[in-house]
Amino acid sequence: MLDPADATLYSNRSFCHLKIGAARDALVDANACIGLQPDWPKAYYRKGAALMSLKEYKEARDAFMEGLKLDPSNLDIQNAYREAEEAMIKNHSTGQSVEPLE
Repeated sequence: MLDPADATLYSNRSFCHLKIGAARDALVDANACIGLQPDWPKAYYRKGAALMSLKEYKEARDAFMEGLKLDPSNLDIQNAYREAEEAMIKNHSTGQSVEPLE
């Protein structure tokens, strides 16, 4: 029987969802993982990866930043943060921002 309180299971399932193109499901599982183990950098990496797939670049960057706060030396999260930052800037500069103009 699977343990519904095991954050690793949600992290792994989030990864699997992402690999099959189910980014929203990946995000749900990443958030569940964070809820169970909020001090685990990988949980925030999973959330950021799901958000990148959904083209939610600012939110992805923020998720990666949370992971970096927990593990500043994590190269995977550092690289993902940079990718999210670049995608956010590129998306904004091409006028594809979904944020309303005020």
